[in-house]
Amino acid sequence: MSESTGAASAIPAGGVPKVSKIQEAVIRIAGNSQDGIQAIGGFLARLAGRSEQEVMTFMTIPSTISGGPSIFQVRVGSGEVLSAGDEADVLLAFYQHSYDDHLESLKKGGIVLYDSDHVTEIQPDSLKEYHHIGVPISGLTVEAIGGTAKDKGKNIFALGLIAKMFDLNVPKLEHLITERFTSKDPSIAQNALAAFHAGYSHSLG
Repeated sequence: MSESTGAASAIPAGGVPKVSKIQEAVIRIAGNSQDGIQAIGGFLARLAGRSEQEVMTFMTIPSTISGGPSIFQVRVGSGEVLSAGDEADVLLAFYQHSYDDHLESLKKGGIVLYDSDHVTEIQPDSLKEYHHIGVPISGLTVEAIGGTAKDKGKNIFALGLIAKMFDLNVPKLEHLITERFTSKDPSIAQNALAAFHAGYSHSLG
């Protein structure tokens, strides 16, 4: 895989993320299937497709109807993309098992963005090569749209965080979100947009 630009350079030595346009990046989203992690990957893939970028995706689906641990990986590139990628530039982890099971999928200098409401960061010497960003995603989603942390909304909040990290096209994402929920009650799209904007406006530094 060619060296990715954008993701690994999003955080300088001081540890504070900088906005960075995606030229090529592998993003792995890890959580439970019922949390809508496939939706995050789907939005990123559709945005790339509508921005004339190449995209490749990979996902795992739990074998049980009740759901369970799942991942969605998306690779976006300005040039030809032939695979979903091996090592990730960014890992988005919603739970401790997501963090523990997939942290080593990151390349050296990669970024792990995790829900600090459910994940405790571990920092043995071997993991100092990763940049950690903890955000209370579940709690902040509740603050933004109400309800409970189990409601599907934290995935869209997390999409806002990724959009901020990579300086993604906000109007296009807003259109994709509205389009996704156009056949449902208008309040669903409104809540989704509120969650997205709350995530986008949250400081990662």
